[in-house]
Amino acid sequence: MAASEAPTTGTSNLPAARVRRIIKEDKDIFACGPESLFLISRATEYFIDSLVRESYEFSRLDKRKTVQYKDMAKAVQSIEPYDFLADIIPPTTSVRKPAAPTTETPVPPVVTLD
Repeated sequence: MAASEAPTTGTSNLPAARVRRIIKEDKDIFACGPESLFLISRATEYFIDSLVRESYEFSRLDKRKTVQYKDMAKAVQSIEPYDFLADIIPPTTSVRKPAAPTTETPVPPVVTLD
């Protein structure tokens, strides 16, 4: 669906059967009516839209039009409502060779007893 198109009333882009299957995985939920299923689907769509829009802003700051993983990680790190995703979308880390060890001997920490 294009960004300018308004969704048809009472429809969702997410497949209802999959949303229902995900809901059934929660042992605390015994039943879920069609209205609840629809509202959960629409809330999920809004959440995904919000996260992608915020991620897109980070890609624009890097002068790109494509959202990459690092943009989503930046959004999760910098926007408080997405803090719960920090373990799922961790920041990117570069894999470089470690720096050559120095020949200097490390200075032991100073411990003072009062």
